[in-house]
Amino acid sequence: MKRILTLGIVLLAANSLLPAQEITFSETKFNWGIVQEKDGNVSHNFRFVNTGDKPLTIKNIITGCGCTSSEWADKVYRPGEEGTIRLVYHPEGRTENSINLVAEIYTNRAAKEVVTLEMSGEIKRQAPSYPAYYNPANGKRSQNQTGIPQDEYEQILKRVREELYAKATSQQTDQITERLLRSMLPEGKWSDLDYACFFRTNWEPVEHLKRLVTIATSYTDENSRYYGNKVLYNAIRTALQYWVKQDPTCFNWWFNQISVPQTQASLLALMDAGQKKLPSEISAPILQTMSERSDPRKWTGANKMDIAIHHLVRGCLLKNDSIVRVNADEIFYPVQIVVNEGIQEDLSYHQHGPQLYIGGYGTVFVDNIVRMGNILNGTKYAMNREKLSLFSNFIRSTYFNVFRSRYLDFSVTGRGVSRKGTLDYGDCAALFGNLQTLDAAHTDEYAAIARRFLTREASYQRSDRNTMYYCSDYMLHNRLNYDFSVRASSTRTNKTESGNGENLYGTYMSDGATNIRVNGNEYVDIFPVWEWDRIPGTTLPAGEKRNPVDWGTKGTGTFTGGVSDGKYGVMTFKMNDYGVKARKSWFMFDNEVVCLGSGIDSNIPADIVTTINQCHLDGKAWISTGRKTLQQAVQGEFSFEQTPLWIWHDSIAYFFPKENNVKLRMNKQKGSWAKINFNYPATEINIPVFNLSINHGKSPRNASYAYIVVPGISHPEKMKAYSHRHLKIERNDMEIQAVSNQESGILQIVFFNPDTFDNGKIKVKALKPCVVQIKRSKGKVTDIQIADPQNQEKLKPGIDVIISND
Repeated sequence: MKRILTLGIVLLAANSLLPAQEITFSETKFNWGIVQEKDGNVSHNFRFVNTGDKPLTIKNIITGCGCTSSEWADKVYRPGEEGTIRLVYHPEGRTENSINLVAEIYTNRAAKEVVTLEMSGEIKRQAPSYPAYYNPANGKRSQNQTGIPQDEYEQILKRVREELYAKATSQQTDQITERLLRSMLPEGKWSDLDYACFFRTNWEPVEHLKRLVTIATSYTDENSRYYGNKVLYNAIRTALQYWVKQDPTCFNWWFNQISVPQTQASLLALMDAGQKKLPSEISAPILQTMSERSDPRKWTGANKMDIAIHHLVRGCLLKNDSIVRVNADEIFYPVQIVVNEGIQEDLSYHQHGPQLYIGGYGTVFVDNIVRMGNILNGTKYAMNREKLSLFSNFIRSTYFNVFRSRYLDFSVTGRGVSRKGTLDYGDCAALFGNLQTLDAAHTDEYAAIARRFLTREASYQRSDRNTMYYCSDYMLHNRLNYDFSVRASSTRTNKTESGNGENLYGTYMSDGATNIRVNGNEYVDIFPVWEWDRIPGTTLPAGEKRNPVDWGTKGTGTFTGGVSDGKYGVMTFKMNDYGVKARKSWFMFDNEVVCLGSGIDSNIPADIVTTINQCHLDGKAWISTGRKTLQQAVQGEFSFEQTPLWIWHDSIAYFFPKENNVKLRMNKQKGSWAKINFNYPATEINIPVFNLSINHGKSPRNASYAYIVVPGISHPEKMKAYSHRHLKIERNDMEIQAVSNQESGILQIVFFNPDTFDNGKIKVKALKPCVVQIKRSKGKVTDIQIADPQNQEKLKPGIDVIISND
């Protein structure tokens, strides 16, 4: 039985200010209530009006998966004309008990933004009854027949299988296998999988192949109680026949060219060791599609490697030296310094243009090199020493330093920031085990990092370092007790992308975003409730802005960068975007980071806000508004008649050396994963958030701010013993921002224009815009670091910057 639910629409009157094309819905959310699975499909009509003054067309509707279909009239809607979009949910054979679905509506509307429709409800299901057509108890276990690899092809395939066997115990795999077999239908499919799924990141049909990999693991693992069981073989053969016949394809190329053939490669590698081989009428078409659908030579970076891996396995199955050699070379090809996508000369990592991707695609790169480096080790296809040395340097100097404990810096994850669990990498035990084998010269270093991941001892054997990744407009400041980073952008780099319906509101993630981490988990899975116009470190107009470009766009500034001596550093970002101008710099020392902003101007009538932090609320906050005034805060909103001296929360103190309109909110914030990632449900969630900011007011002129971040103060009582008197903000204006540190003898200066800095102790004349760090001991200059944030030339002391003691 099909139920049709409709809702009336309120017609909107046209006026002279109508946009060219506009679609207005009477509602964008609908709840079905209780849906009985036995009643079959349910549908709802979303009514709309063309409220523009030009014809409107619906180009496409992308639903979350094949469990939802859409119906609409393929026509042109005149101004004022009504229309209907019907969304149909198909509950039969599904496994979820609640409906949280999103559909994207693509039109020719002038605003170019996608309209989303949301549907929710609860499903009442009948208990599933499986026919147990493939009952493993009807088959017998075969005797072990361990074979010795006869050549390097078999040796490589054996290592691929061993890797798959090691992912779980044979008992765990057998339990899953039995459950999968009992639920498989006679034709070789599963009723709970949606083979017409349209999800772009959670595409269900590939799960069919992944399940077969599990069953094939039990069938070929000599430790399995189902080793050589004919029932398993028959199930695998029938399910593969079903797959070949259906030949599912995905809206997202990645599944078609990477995920599916990689899973097929694992499956065929397993079955190559089976008691009974797959017939050629099944294996041949799979091998054929693997060879036709992708070519690693046409790709770069992590994508190149992903594609080459399944071709290499295919070459081993065919015992074809040419295929294996070419693809082994392609796998290790990205281990080099490049100017496009891959490892940059500053040891950052790019993908999808000049876009920072140390996490995400960088993680794929690391995992692939470690995995294939071990699988091919000792063969004629192994990675050479030069590449191993570069990879070792990258992973130890860059990759593991963006982690605090086991948690990743959100700035380096790209659009993956909108995926659940994206910052928590777990213990990575297999990765570290393989690294210690592949790069034995650094075994102890990997063991220390592995301990940080496993035990979450964030400070264990950490070293102090500061790195300016000038190719990526990113500075990373590592300390024993904390990590701090800044992510900005310029005309040389791409901002963080959206795409595939992900990271929909990450527009401002590359505009001076800061990560402040002590434990490491301060931002884990906070993103559904984040206020995306209040990303930590940014100075922005109030109001979230959906990312207008899917695959990244260049920054607008030319003066972005910094200087570092390897331990201390300063980064600057001259912002001019979204109707806001600001000169922002971060001065990084041993225990503190001084954050300055000046020349803040805006031509839009919205509040301009500098966000200090927006992280998980963990316990109480303590606020000091004077020497004898100490306030304890648990939740609520706080405005201050007088700028507080400091605010402490979760082992981080924030000091305010000048008057600013400081705002603090400690409340639950609401949101949903669907808001930031089309591929997740729209279920509302609530998370307590610590939200600290400075409000510059509407349309400010030459506004400024100053605050000092002091991470690693474990308890508010320890604030009594701390003083930042050794720090002095020397200048914070349109021409110069400068901070000195008497303890370390360091002076850091940002010259936005050629100018002279003179504090009575030292005189610094910059003939060009630059960033300078000067270290002095006993009144003498012992080190000078100079950088051009415009990244155009190497500046020299004594020529471009002249220093003299007063």
